[in-house]
Amino acid sequence: MAVTDRKYDLYSAAFRADPFSVFARMRDEDPVFAQPGLDGSTAIWFVTGYDDVAAVLLDDERFVRDPRNALTEEEVEARAELFPDLGAIENHMLNRDGDDHRRLRRLVTTAFTPRMVEQLRPRIQAIADDLLDVVESRGEMDLSAAYAFPLPITVIAEMLGVPQEDHARFRVWSDAAITPALSEEDMQRFFELMGEFVAYLTELFAARRARPADDLVSALLTARDENDALSEDEVFGTVVLLIVAGHETTVGLIGNAVLNLLEQPDQLALVRDDPSLLRGAIEEILRYEGPVERTLNRWAATDVELGGRTIRRGELVIAIVGSASRDRVRFPEPDRLDVRREGVRHLAFGRGSHYCLGAPLARLEAEIALATLFRRLPGLRLAVPRGQLEWRPTPGFRRLVELPVVW
Repeated sequence: MAVTDRKYDLYSAAFRADPFSVFARMRDEDPVFAQPGLDGSTAIWFVTGYDDVAAVLLDDERFVRDPRNALTEEEVEARAELFPDLGAIENHMLNRDGDDHRRLRRLVTTAFTPRMVEQLRPRIQAIADDLLDVVESRGEMDLSAAYAFPLPITVIAEMLGVPQEDHARFRVWSDAAITPALSEEDMQRFFELMGEFVAYLTELFAARRARPADDLVSALLTARDENDALSEDEVFGTVVLLIVAGHETTVGLIGNAVLNLLEQPDQLALVRDDPSLLRGAIEEILRYEGPVERTLNRWAATDVELGGRTIRRGELVIAIVGSASRDRVRFPEPDRLDVRREGVRHLAFGRGSHYCLGAPLARLEAEIALATLFRRLPGLRLAVPRGQLEWRPTPGFRRLVELPVVW
């Protein structure tokens, strides 16, 4: 596949302000299309239509996460610049395929079943109320920093057994883990922060081995020590994944939901008048402007025909779930937010073997966060127009830098 200039802008601030018009054009003109990725040279196939995106997500044999399952050893060596050695932090289930993926996933699944997650409801409610207690008298806040971020990071940190005084440090580490490092300076800073992260976790693991607690880190270490189910690096990778995935997407979900409901007061009024609509409203927000814009890279393990195009073995593929969820072939009036929309089969949490393990927790956190926010701050409104808001420059995730609100 020849690399050409980008036809579609998928990285600028202008794109981030309105990605959906670009996605609509791609679906109409180039539903399966190859152009250079973020580095400006590596060609990537971008898949935008609902059916094609679902096909990629469901086909974990032909579209794989581990490049070693798509490339020969010689090809991996020849393309070494695409596979920087990030050490233990990348040794987790999202980067595995087949039995290897299922083995890692099975170890943490029990902590995220709907039944186990529901037991967290009282604690999540208490966290939401505590956060609003701090800001209620001020009449204003950056909702992202003061509410949407600390709620899920507190939940996942407590599940893992991380002390309260260390929660703020996880924001820096988590941001570094998902932000592309393209320059040498950025890469150096990335490795410094990840070194700090690994050093911190090494101490935490040692403490939990010496004195196990009723937390997820202790459970993962016990699984490794007793059954040799996890290597040391896999424990690191799994904990890093849970910290990043356990809060980043929920921060975006809460913020995006508040933004869109405040922008469309008729929809907010429906939810306020009938709280039973809230769960459906969250599914509609996940479809309309979910926190995950596109999947991680996948590799074609064989030649694949998709959308009338031929993707060759070894080529990179990214499925744009944020586009699929606005596909008019699947959703009537896809660009309209409708909290009463029925049968919202969005792809915001993925599909197939890599379906988001934390989906039940994200849904519960969003439900409690939104219900509590709109109940306690009935006069809540945006402090600035949407056009003045800035979106984080992180491909893959859709989240605001700040969300100033007043009441």
